[in-house]
Amino acid sequence: ISKFKRDGGRFVSVNPVRTGYSAIADEWVPIRPGTDGAFLLAVIHEILAKGLYDRDFVVQYSNGGELVNLDAAHDEYGMFVRTEVPQEEACYDPQNKLWWDRHTNRPVLSHAPGADPFLLGEFTLPDGEHQGSKVKPAFALLAERVRTCTPEWAEGITGVPAARIEQAAEW
Repeated sequence: ISKFKRDGGRFVSVNPVRTGYSAIADEWVPIRPGTDGAFLLAVIHEILAKGLYDRDFVVQYSNGGELVNLDAAHDEYGMFVRTEVPQEEACYDPQNKLWWDRHTNRPVLSHAPGADPFLLGEFTLPDGEHQGSKVKPAFALLAERVRTCTPEWAEGITGVPAARIEQAAEW
């Protein structure tokens, strides 16, 4: 940690007590025990609401652009939409999931050359096994999930002032 700090890093500790690493942190955020989940949901809310996320990173290194099946009548409801569902899957994650491409306004294989996914929105699959199914990118579902998880909401749960939670989103 000392090398990290010498190299310009800031160490923030979110912890009920200021002992151990929390005692040497640049920022200590005292929090009610067991409420860190609410704190993080509110931080995510702020990051998304203020557009503080790195879109290119989300596209390249996360499943944020991958489409999720919203058709409750389908066997794959709540799952990522895939070009094919193998009978027996091995313990690897096949790269057969779909994005909704911003250039063509159609579903495409994720990470296809030249493709750029929508991260927000709802779409209807035009053909194939999932024809007519409503889908959303995983990132859109995350944004919906945290929409009501405001810093003010989290303050009542965590004991961390809303302004401090807003600050944390920018750290």
